[in-house]
Amino acid sequence: MKINFKEINICLAGNPNCGKSSLFNNLTGLKQHVGNYPGVTVEKKEGSLVRDGYKINVVDLPGIYSLSASSQDEIVARNFIIDEKPDLIIDVVDSSNFERNFYLYTQLSEIGIPVIIAMNMTDVLKDKGREIDYNLLMKNYGIYAVPTVANKNKGTEEIIKAVIDVYERRIKIKGFKIEYGDTISEELKKIEEIIYEDILLSRKYSAGYIAANLLKEDKFVLDKISKSHVEHKLTKQADESKKIISEKFSDNVDSVLADKIYSWIHSVAAVAVKTVAKSKYDVSDAIDRIVLNKLLALPIFALVMYAIFKFTFTLSEPVVGWFEKGIEFLSVNAAKVIPNGLIQSFIVDGIIGGVGGVLGFFPLILFMFFAIAFFEDTGYMARAVFIMDRFMRKFGLHGKSFASMIIATNGCAVPGLMAARTIENEKDRLITLMVTPFMICGAKLPIFALFIGAFFAAKDGANIMFIMYVLSVGLALTAAWILKKTILKGEPAYFIMELPPYRMPSLKGILLKMWERGFMYLKKAGTVILLMTVLIWAGLTFPQNDNQNADISEEETAAVQIEKSYIGRVGNFIEPVIKPIGFDGKSGIALIAGLAAKEVVVSTLGTMYALGEVDPEDAAPLAEKLHNDPSWSKLKAVTFLIFCLIYLPCIVAVAVFFRESGSKIKWLAFLAFWTTIAAWIVSFIVYQGGKILGFGG
Repeated sequence: MKINFKEINICLAGNPNCGKSSLFNNLTGLKQHVGNYPGVTVEKKEGSLVRDGYKINVVDLPGIYSLSASSQDEIVARNFIIDEKPDLIIDVVDSSNFERNFYLYTQLSEIGIPVIIAMNMTDVLKDKGREIDYNLLMKNYGIYAVPTVANKNKGTEEIIKAVIDVYERRIKIKGFKIEYGDTISEELKKIEEIIYEDILLSRKYSAGYIAANLLKEDKFVLDKISKSHVEHKLTKQADESKKIISEKFSDNVDSVLADKIYSWIHSVAAVAVKTVAKSKYDVSDAIDRIVLNKLLALPIFALVMYAIFKFTFTLSEPVVGWFEKGIEFLSVNAAKVIPNGLIQSFIVDGIIGGVGGVLGFFPLILFMFFAIAFFEDTGYMARAVFIMDRFMRKFGLHGKSFASMIIATNGCAVPGLMAARTIENEKDRLITLMVTPFMICGAKLPIFALFIGAFFAAKDGANIMFIMYVLSVGLALTAAWILKKTILKGEPAYFIMELPPYRMPSLKGILLKMWERGFMYLKKAGTVILLMTVLIWAGLTFPQNDNQNADISEEETAAVQIEKSYIGRVGNFIEPVIKPIGFDGKSGIALIAGLAAKEVVVSTLGTMYALGEVDPEDAAPLAEKLHNDPSWSKLKAVTFLIFCLIYLPCIVAVAVFFRESGSKIKWLAFLAFWTTIAAWIVSFIVYQGGKILGFGG
């Protein structure tokens, strides 16, 4: 029997690094999915839970400091709250930084939707010898706050109960008024009275929100009142009020309002946050004295990245082996059951050989995501961005650029490119967009794992991967320096960021992050990669070679079929261009297919080598086939990986680049030209230089 639950729609808002994602995971568990907000490429996380006859739908808004709409994330958060009108807002506040976090709360509560504060990190506040008087907050200011420690899943049930209690009006949030003083309060009241003359406007938007933001000349609010019949009266009154306030305080209105808000927040904190014990030794400060030391910071960061690769390759090796054996078993038995012919070739060579080659590295991907999620949740990755800021200034960039690069490394180039929107300087943002695709994203990881496994000893896997990571950063910084000195000249902007306290991450939170990113990999394998694998198989299988020669072996027959196929002809056509960098038609086809998704490079090679097998029942892992192919060598493999590092990213990343760069064709064309030429030149130097030095061809 289907149960009809009443629904409550809530959203989570909060500053970056306040523990919002941990609370979201605690609330929704695995009942969550990721998409994009309509019309923009900002990530949208949604989930749900069922409790006491209610289905509570939760939207996790981007981490923001205000609703001033100076960035895409702030615009998305503000538009969602105002246009979608959730039933409740949960404002996640870092209680150990009460005053700084509370500014967002003052803006959220102006909108007119009930706000519950999740007063997070109360364990950190306690270690500092302080506590919050929650009864005083509610009694004196109408602020309803619930203590939580999200990374330890404490306070989650209390938040759920608070949501239901407020929704059912068992607890009434009376709201609060900022003490602006007589002059500002009187001017706000004059504007509000005019707003109430337009019934539709006052019903749709909070009069207090409209009034306060009219004084700030907020473009969003100006647009909303432009359709009102009281627009002229409102703008006239707002202009008069701004003049009165400026003359009274001898300062511009924005500064006066900000000063009043922060003074009010300070007064609330002074009475609500109480010192109850002597502050404990600050562990975060002690660790940072070492981790952020000028001499030790970069070596420690390098050590952390090496540890991630060592953990990934060492622990995943046996599991990857099991997966490969499973795929090999599936391939052999499918060949036994399915009669010889096109159907067998389609399933065994196309689907199992192609998609199976990619899925074989799924355990490695999961281990990598687990390790990265661990360091993210400890608070170290924020330090990595801060550390690299000093280093990147030598190349004309700053920490926010490295934030994009490290986000790309942590999963996918797409969110890395989207993160560049937080860079205010347009030229810095464009340079970041140009070089972020050079990083080894999750999609490139199977390519690197394949070739490292095929041509290097297992014990050297982490070492080679670390070298490749350092190379990718080096290439990105070199490219950034060239762009900064040529077509995108300018001084880098200053970089300011907040460092969260170190925390012991929860296993649940790490596993959820690992699975969320891993699931996206599986989803791609079942959609884009499967589709491309089918197309590659068809392109290699047709037209059928009818001129069978009984005097040549099955292996030679398969090679002739590949050469005469549609894709083989394309490979022959492009081979003269890529031959100087050591590649043949097969390599070129794999690289072209990789424009759909970088994992398709592996699936394409898997399909081509599966078609070339003498006996489909004698299947071997793709790495073994590459290793035994005399046309490949260590030098060619390294060159291939370097080309994959630099050349044009996948089609989805290209689309995001186009959007984030202002939808300008010239920058898209430059990206295609820049990455292709750079990839060819660097690969040529490596391959030909390696041959001269005697490393083989």
